Amino acid sequence: MLASVLINNYNYALYLTECIQSVLDQTYSNIEIIVYDDGSTDNSLEILSEFNNIKVISNSNYGKGHNLNQMNAVNKAFEESTGEIIFLLDSDDFFKKNKVENIINLYKENLNVEVIQHSLEEIDESGKSLHTTVPVLKKVRNFKEHIYETESLFHLFSMTSGLAFRRSFLEKVLPLEEDDFSYICVDTRLMLIAALQTNTLTIEDTLTYYRKHGSNAWGKLGDLNNHEDYTRDLYDFFNKIAMGNGQQLISYSYNKYLENTYFYHNLSTEKCIQFVMKNPGKEYYIWGAGEAGQSVYHALKDTGLNFQGFIDSDERKQNCLVMDREVLSPASLYEKDNINILISPFHAYETIAMILKNQNFIENEHFIFPYMEGE
Repeated sequence: MLASVLINNYNYALYLTECIQSVLDQTYSNIEIIVYDDGSTDNSLEILSEFNNIKVISNSNYGKGHNLNQMNAVNKAFEESTGEIIFLLDSDDFFKKNKVENIINLYKENLNVEVIQHSLEEIDESGKSLHTTVPVLKKVRNFKEHIYETESLFHLFSMTSGLAFRRSFLEKVLPLEEDDFSYICVDTRLMLIAALQTNTLTIEDTLTYYRKHGSNAWGKLGDLNNHEDYTRDLYDFFNKIAMGNGQQLISYSYNKYLENTYFYHNLSTEKCIQFVMKNPGKEYYIWGAGEAGQSVYHALKDTGLNFQGFIDSDERKQNCLVMDREVLSPASLYEKDNINILISPFHAYETIAMILKNQNFIENEHFIFPYMEGE
């Protein structure tokens, strides 16, 4: 079974060799590699010329913004591919050694599945593990049923480098149509279409490294204003696809969004209440002002617990109001003696806990993991 790995690249020469080499070094050998370079102005083409066993498509920059440029790259690379199973890979990420073999075996075992996805292990620019897994994915078997039951589109789908498709599916849906949904990347588009049209399998293995650096488009959604615009585009795009498939439309509401997050359903309210009541004179904060923190606050707001606000290391959120509570920087709290914290982004708990321990905070006395054990 031939596997095609489609790599899209634009000015990521710094990471390109590691990306391509990770595919060449796979435990599965029947692979073709197709790299679409979107008019890079760094030395990407020079690096690509050093590989004799890959196909390179080099065109001038598509010039329509990141999302449409990437979508064009996937469209064009797929046209040149011949594999039965298609893997997508951003050139700043790279595969773990056994990824292709594992995915191919899963396709052989699950003949009715056309899409397989997984989360990714996060690393920094130099390749050092950040001990986090992104994105956090709900355990969903039937995506279409889940979406219509909850009207929630969050925490369902992985990112580009965590996706693999049967050729039969992509032949039906590519090339994707260009539109004005500027926040919706090719990975989200394909997965929303798949949710309505076919069967998707989510596995827990993190078979790809996701490199976190200042240019990640996905990370820009952490900006609160961008997230609002993204949410609007996300629901509008889904409804456009649903209408085209003769399916009903869905609507977005903030409360429904919070009450269907992974964090909301795994929170241990009892543990949080016991932690707060143990030291009633303390000031309590929730670390994380994004989806996780807002879900925790929403779940606890009727318990009588009084939280002063949120803590977030993202400067874009600091000094903003989230759910009528101020967002503070971690540094602004370190000198205070009466601070206790619930850490909401459990996928980054180890990293945040280490930061707090380095500031002499004691686990289970000054901060806790507020979720049910085993999550």
